[in-house]
Amino acid sequence: MQEELFGEATVSKKLLLEFFLTFSRFEYALKATGWYKRRPINPPDWPKAEPDWDRFAISLRDAFNSTLKDDLLRACAFFNDCPPNQQVLKNDGIAWETPVRPLSESELEFLLRMVRCVRNNLFHGGKYNKEVHESKDRTEALLRHSLTILSACLELAPKQAAAFREARI
Repeated sequence: MQEELFGEATVSKKLLLEFFLTFSRFEYALKATGWYKRRPINPPDWPKAEPDWDRFAISLRDAFNSTLKDDLLRACAFFNDCPPNQQVLKNDGIAWETPVRPLSESELEFLLRMVRCVRNNLFHGGKYNKEVHESKDRTEALLRHSLTILSACLELAPKQAAAFREARI
């Protein structure tokens, strides 16, 4: 049964689970502490409850220092040097692009956008294509470095950290 669920996955299932649980608890913590996107209500459509990652990143941009810890420095360097590819539509088909950091985007805004890209690639099925699947080592590095960045953000955001710790499933 487990082989049917995971196919021929070579990436650590424990690491995948840790990443998914951490990411989802982080999103819960953002929304629980008021960091959600505010959009005008157009009845009968209710606005979606989406975490506002960008606004959160902007709030921490001055406090964030990628050089404070060695593991954080490595994680930031990894994402800056070789960010995860992103699935895009081109010529009526799916293609991969390397995201670019605009000059107007802070380091933390870019890093959290890349963490979301890692999540999207996994959750929306981009990692299952054998022709473009990155190596096990690179995928695990993306997961580990994402966890490091999320942890660093929680250290800078006590309200979100408290909500994150209180999250239950």
